[in-house]
Amino acid sequence: MNKRIIFITPEDATHGFNLAGFEQLVCTSEELEPLLHQFVQKSEYGLFVIDERLVTESIDNRLREMERGLNLVFVIMPPPQEMEAKREDYAVRLLRKAIGYHMQLNL
Repeated sequence: MNKRIIFITPEDATHGFNLAGFEQLVCTSEELEPLLHQFVQKSEYGLFVIDERLVTESIDNRLREMERGLNLVFVIMPPPQEMEAKREDYAVRLLRKAIGYHMQLNL
C-alpha cells in the first residue's frame, strides 16, 4: 500500500505545496501536536514534512516518540529563508569553482 505525504506549514506558506499538488495543512505551533494526533491515526499517511518554525523542543521529542511507536517518518523542513541562503551558498561555491576564488555577491 502506498503511503501519502502531507506537508504542515505556518500560514505564510498557505498556498505553496497545494499549488504543487501536495496535500498541505496550515497551523500554528500550538495546533501542531493535536493536528498530528488526528492524522497519525490514519493509516494512509506515512510521511509528515513539518516546517521547522512550528517545531518546539517538546514537540520534537514527541515526534521522535511517535516515530518509534508507529510506522511513520517525520521530516523537519527548514524555513524558506534558510533555503534561500543555502541556494546562495551553492551559487557562491559554483562561482568559486569556475573562477578559482571566492566572490561575495550583493543582490
